[in-house]
Amino acid sequence: MRFFQSKSRFQIKGDRNHLRSEEELTAIDKNAADEAFKKYKKILDEYLMANGFAKYKTNAYVRRNQADLLEQIDLQKERYGSKTFTVNYSIMPLYAPYDHIYNINMGDRLGTLVCRKDVWWDYADDQAAEISFQNVTDAIGRFVFPWFEKYENEDFLKEELSKRKKVRWLDLLENCTDREVVIAENIEKLKLPKKIGKAVER
Repeated sequence: MRFFQSKSRFQIKGDRNHLRSEEELTAIDKNAADEAFKKYKKILDEYLMANGFAKYKTNAYVRRNQADLLEQIDLQKERYGSKTFTVNYSIMPLYAPYDHIYNINMGDRLGTLVCRKDVWWDYADDQAAEISFQNVTDAIGRFVFPWFEKYENEDFLKEELSKRKKVRWLDLLENCTDREVVIAENIEKLKLPKKIGKAVER
């Protein structure tokens, strides 16, 4: 089991204030920015899929780990057109009943994990998008993957659930019946990629 690497040496690149001024907005070629996002997101696509993730919905990625947790990474664009994005990561138990699954999760923003503050990356043009996506990819490999890995250890998971007072999740972990049936139903109801039916072996 690996633990977090030193955070002090990681440098955030491509970040900026998530909102642009009206003057800044008028200077952006929004179509070109959207194309840059699609083009350089492939850096992240290739990296995550090589590590067992599948694309999910528009800008998210998922995989099932050995503890039957759904690991999710999603890109959240700034909604008013500033051409910036942030990254969310989370885990939730696939063995939780569908009606409860979205309320039983843990996670945060990538920036908070890396440097204890919310970080938004720029994709206003090709140069910004390339820097941003390479930086995000590096940060996910260095910080999010080890975070995910820790929760595959059931003893660690139980300890964290107790600390965070996640009573419902802890109860499910210890007393879940028909686990595989519930997982299969959730995969269908959540419209998850077919490969989620099998846990990623590491």
